Amino acid sequence: MTDTTTRSARPTAEWPARTSVRTYAELLLGLSFTAAVAFGGYSAATGHMAIAAQGAAVVFLVTLTCVVVSWFREVDAEEAGSRD
Repeated sequence: MTDTTTRSARPTAEWPARTSVRTYAELLLGLSFTAAVAFGGYSAATGHMAIAAQGAAVVFLVTLTCVVVSWFREVDAEEAGSRD
């Protein structure tokens, strides 16, 4: 027989602390990738909208750099905390 009076029925899940800025940056990353691919495909097919494709690609690369740096900083902070 299992005693369930002292423990919860479900284990509590701990979500990593995420700021709203990081969430918006990750959403912008996905949206800018979609826009870059869509405008790039349209530009390749018709020869128009090349500037929009280039702008979306620049936004994607800048956002990608910010998000990757954020991910590596978080991993480094976790490793530094486990070494203490």
